[in-house]
Amino acid sequence: MLRIKDLTIVRDHDHYPLITKLSFSLQRGDKLALIGAEGNGKTALLRVICRPEEAASYLRWTGHIDYESKRLGYLAQECPPALRKQTVEELTLPHLADKELYRLADQLFLDSSLLHVPRQLGDLSGGERMKLRLILLMLDRPDIYILDEPVNDLDLQGIQFVEHFIRRAAEPVLFVSHDETLLERTANKILHIEQVWRRTEARITYSGLGFSDYRQQFLQGIERQNRLAAKKEADYRSQLRRHHEIQDKVHRAQENISRQDPSGGRLLKKKMRAVKSTGRRLERQHEAQTKRADREDLVGFFLADLPGVAEGKEILRLQLPRLMVGETVLANNVRLTARGPERIGITGNNGCGKTTLLRLIEQELSAGNKLKVFFLPQDWQQFCDGQISALDFLDDQGIAGLRQEASNLLGSLNFSWEEMNRPAATLSGGQKIKLAYAKLRLTQAEVLILDEPSRHLSPLSNPVFRAGLALYPGAVISVSHDRVFLREVCSRVLRLTSRGLKEEDPWLFSSRD
Repeated sequence: MLRIKDLTIVRDHDHYPLITKLSFSLQRGDKLALIGAEGNGKTALLRVICRPEEAASYLRWTGHIDYESKRLGYLAQECPPALRKQTVEELTLPHLADKELYRLADQLFLDSSLLHVPRQLGDLSGGERMKLRLILLMLDRPDIYILDEPVNDLDLQGIQFVEHFIRRAAEPVLFVSHDETLLERTANKILHIEQVWRRTEARITYSGLGFSDYRQQFLQGIERQNRLAAKKEADYRSQLRRHHEIQDKVHRAQENISRQDPSGGRLLKKKMRAVKSTGRRLERQHEAQTKRADREDLVGFFLADLPGVAEGKEILRLQLPRLMVGETVLANNVRLTARGPERIGITGNNGCGKTTLLRLIEQELSAGNKLKVFFLPQDWQQFCDGQISALDFLDDQGIAGLRQEASNLLGSLNFSWEEMNRPAATLSGGQKIKLAYAKLRLTQAEVLILDEPSRHLSPLSNPVFRAGLALYPGAVISVSHDRVFLREVCSRVLRLTSRGLKEEDPWLFSSRD
């Protein structure tokens, strides 16, 4: 139904190849997951397929894209600005007589009264906005679904709905997701986009395996390649040592040969030419031999050396009779006590006030000035001026030593020099999270307040990020619906309800459907 043949995509401003000679087809029943490290071109590929007029503003491509006059249903990663300005009632008005509108809202645990409000989409919570966008997309009944991060901002019920939809959809689905649980439960094929050899070459792998099997095969393949590369390198070093010994021996013989032996001198010159020819052959073989594989999961999310908080030290005692937004009461009797070095995860339904609560916690901790606090909001625009470069964001004072440290940090996170120096707004979602991590390290924070920190990271680099947070000696308070994050990172999980925070077992998230 969707056929891609010999598709090559390059960035317009520097002709950098994101995708080279990609060919695949998407057929009925396919649930094809598009994975890859941050900035590798996943969103670029979907835009070229679905929104070529937008993609043409910064990309150039060749190749063939055909979907047989089928209707594409595209969910962009970010809600388009024009859509954010439209009201909910304007968007739902054409569908008010369709029973499917209310059925989908009910399945997504979206209050049906929200379907008629005159509020702009941009004024809703991130989860409410995503749920409405999903509903509108499904009501359009496309022939092919193309979804870019469809579970971003969703609560657990919303994520489970998307899982169920992808599994059951008769239509083919091409989707990007960084939620490892969702990938494991839905994908029956994988399209892996990589940038290898220090991000100088694009590589594409198409696999008929599910995510877990593909990941295992991918990592085993890297291990095999690296073992072979190590053996080849050892053999080359051994041959090179022998070559240098022979070359030195011939050179010494040339220095010591008598002028009265011209025949011997000619033989030694001939032998030296042969030795040098052998050296050039060894170099050519070394250049062509198996190289160590790049590992997109080997990024520098190292936090164990940052300042900590003493075991059991109370850092927060929050008591809110009411949690409110304007005149609306979201929850009553919200109480939270946090001690070092706890890692607390907060979950709950969309619109219940998690982000509001997190901001109050950040304000409470920052007001005391007793601890260094790092706050990562869900809305990137509240965190960073997107018009400045990544390096300028990390070093806003122009301090030479700090700038070098910032450059080294970004390099350890697989940023290219060009990515370090272009406007932060042009970075991918995952690269923005990595930039926030670099800021975190430079801040030397003792307490981290994080709103959905793992949502944009690659499913192959997310495990490293979780491992880093698990070893962080400070305290972490985070809003998250990432089930693996809640299970592996959080020592406590609290669900925000209308009656306050309720304790949950983190291991519930290993099997919940």
